Amino acid sequence: MSLHSIHYLKQQNHLFTVLFLIFMGLLAFLSTRYVYVSDWTNNHQNSLNNRSVTLLEKLVGPIDIISYTNNQHTRQAIRTLMKRYQQNKADMTLRFIDPNQDPEKTRALNLSVDGEMLIHYEGRQENLTQLSEQDISNTLYRLLRANARKLLFIQGHGERSPKQDANFDLSQFSRHLSKQGFLIDSLNLAQEKAIPEDTSLLIIAGPQVALLPAEVTLIINYINTGGHLLWLADPLKVNRNHSMYGLLPLANYLGIEFLDGVVVDPNTEHYDIKRPDYAIITQYPQHAIHEGFSSVTLFPQVAGIERLPTSLSHYGNNKPQSKQQAFKQSNFLMTIEQSWIETSPLKETLHFSDLLDVMGPITIGVALNRSIESTNKAIAKEQRIVVIGDGDFLSNTFLGNAGNLTLGLNIINWLSHDEQFINIPTAIKEDVILDLSPIQLSLLGSFFLLLVPALLLLSGSLIWFKRRQN
Repeated sequence: MSLHSIHYLKQQNHLFTVLFLIFMGLLAFLSTRYVYVSDWTNNHQNSLNNRSVTLLEKLVGPIDIISYTNNQHTRQAIRTLMKRYQQNKADMTLRFIDPNQDPEKTRALNLSVDGEMLIHYEGRQENLTQLSEQDISNTLYRLLRANARKLLFIQGHGERSPKQDANFDLSQFSRHLSKQGFLIDSLNLAQEKAIPEDTSLLIIAGPQVALLPAEVTLIINYINTGGHLLWLADPLKVNRNHSMYGLLPLANYLGIEFLDGVVVDPNTEHYDIKRPDYAIITQYPQHAIHEGFSSVTLFPQVAGIERLPTSLSHYGNNKPQSKQQAFKQSNFLMTIEQSWIETSPLKETLHFSDLLDVMGPITIGVALNRSIESTNKAIAKEQRIVVIGDGDFLSNTFLGNAGNLTLGLNIINWLSHDEQFINIPTAIKEDVILDLSPIQLSLLGSFFLLLVPALLLLSGSLIWFKRRQN
């Protein structure tokens, strides 16, 4: 080969190298400007469901997500799932914070699981403990429609206040609700003499003074027309005449009664709790309120609840005239079998009495629902009511115990029909198992262990021999 040819080949090689580097640089530049992602997996297992994509299109404005974990596997799992959302919404950011770096702040946030995410959108916040597309999309949907939810706390009778910071008040719980977009307000029925039509949920939180009969009638009429209610009661006092603060007609209308006495739970000793009149709940019946929830909850001084006989419910013969059907009752909070209702004054040492006390399990929380007629009579609407024999578990003192906060938020979400909006079917992974016979495995192993190395050795030898000829 002549010197001229060698020089020409060197120029070609240099030119090719320069052009190749320019081409790769342009590709790298364009990759920062344009992104194309294609999911070729069966059933599109690595892509968002169309319902989630449609939801993201409705969310105008940035979304900030903070996950509290220092576990690398948990972080990678969150990144993988959230990347699908970020591919459809560029202004969604994801950050990780090590909870060990600021333990006091972590405790103040009442985080319950490793990797728990705080999702911020338009000044509102939702906590997310379950890592799945359905849970994330439903949380985003609640943030999207949060402006329409108005919660009214009845006041004027010594009830727990949603704004005051006393130990028995509910200000901390109210702040968590406000972060989720709920509008919190108070209602004095003696002054207003009406319940606003835009009320999403009415809350009775442990009155200490009897309500007037006219006020109770307003509440019953509100329920009779389809209103949702959360009733946080307190144990009845057995050592004096107790009129349920005027709310006995409401209990009759709902078809329930509160049992005399306080629930005693001997299991509290295992949690280093000295008081026997605290109830610990560790297992929950199947109900939408408990979907994805399994944390321990603590109920200080709680009353038992029972269903009234049909003949005594709805005011007996004096019930309001209504075409609404009767309530369906679900006991969603129940104590252990070893618990009982203590009807005698509490002492340091308590013993169950066959004659006076009621043996467990004791129902302390009931969920009522029924289909009612809406303004469009062709469409059925579900009315929801929750009655719990204790309000302390959501108070400022006990809200941070175990899963109390999460349970309270689940109850409010269920009552406001926010427990589940988007049903996203699980993508079935097909053909994930490679089933080969021993002969096929031997052939496959021989191909990679013998044939491929032999081909590489043969091609290398041919190239070496050709170069030696030149």
